[in-house]
Amino acid sequence: MAYYAHISNEQYTVADRARLEEARGEKDVIETANRASDEYADLRETYGNSPSTSETLEGLQSDLNALYPDIDSEPAQEDIDAVNDAIAAEKEVLAAAQELALADMKAKEVEGTEALVTEMAALETSIANTPYIVTHAATGVDEFTSSDGTTTEIDNTLYWEGWYRHHGKVQAVRRMSYNTQGGVHKLGGTPFRKNYAGVGYMYDPVRDAFYTAQPYASWTLNEDTCYWEAPTPSPEGMDWHWNEGTLEWLDKPGSKEFSNWIYDEDIQNWIPPIPQPNDGCIYIWNQETTEWDFVTSTSPYPSWIWNTETKVWEAPAPKPDSDSPLTQYTWNEETLTWEEQ
Repeated sequence: MAYYAHISNEQYTVADRARLEEARGEKDVIETANRASDEYADLRETYGNSPSTSETLEGLQSDLNALYPDIDSEPAQEDIDAVNDAIAAEKEVLAAAQELALADMKAKEVEGTEALVTEMAALETSIANTPYIVTHAATGVDEFTSSDGTTTEIDNTLYWEGWYRHHGKVQAVRRMSYNTQGGVHKLGGTPFRKNYAGVGYMYDPVRDAFYTAQPYASWTLNEDTCYWEAPTPSPEGMDWHWNEGTLEWLDKPGSKEFSNWIYDEDIQNWIPPIPQPNDGCIYIWNQETTEWDFVTSTSPYPSWIWNTETKVWEAPAPKPDSDSPLTQYTWNEETLTWEEQ
């Protein structure tokens, strides 16, 4: 049984496709202007006046007819061949003149589009080589036929890929193998496009292979298996989890941002060995000093000033001392004063 993946790279090539359409429009404008020019009109007239016959050709055809004065006489074959060769040579001369006139017309038509043609070719190549995402996986026709007790594989891949693309009204379709994983056919058959693909897989037109989306930025693709591999192999045993922040395998799930963080079984995640200060300020973890470094703080009022030594916000006027624990002061931003409460 054959399986087919519907694939699309339109979402990854939006900019290239938009520019390609613009370039095609620009090329059409230039060619239209070229065809409207007087020079193009002269070339078209020259092409239209290019003779399809000549006095030489007509004379040769008369010579050929003269070789047959009556039905009872048979001319020598070498005479016939000589005249026919001369006729063919004259026709080639006439055809060359017409082709030259037509080539001059076409050259004038595309004059000034050379840079656009080069750009369009580069865009088309870029679009064609951009990886596709699998949007649908479907079972297709049986690629095997049985006759007289024997089974023969018929490779109609290109035909059925085109058929499913046309009838499914999708951008592209690629056949895949259900029994192929990691570049190996588990039943001993011929591996096909490295891996069987599901929805969300990627199809790489350059490698002509299916593989999953890259799980982490540091992982690289094995060219033989088209499996993604971590910078270091996973240790044996246990259930290991890759942590991209520290580029290491962990025996606990969650995100370990720094190597000296510890695992909290209650919340099932990695936490710093020292809790982050909860004073409204912004801190970042310092891996070397194993401390929280102050970054900045939000001013409680627009008029307050940041004290770089004490690292606190201070009001423009000092807060009055209170003689009684019942007396409190609050800042009034409108009057820029402390008010007793």
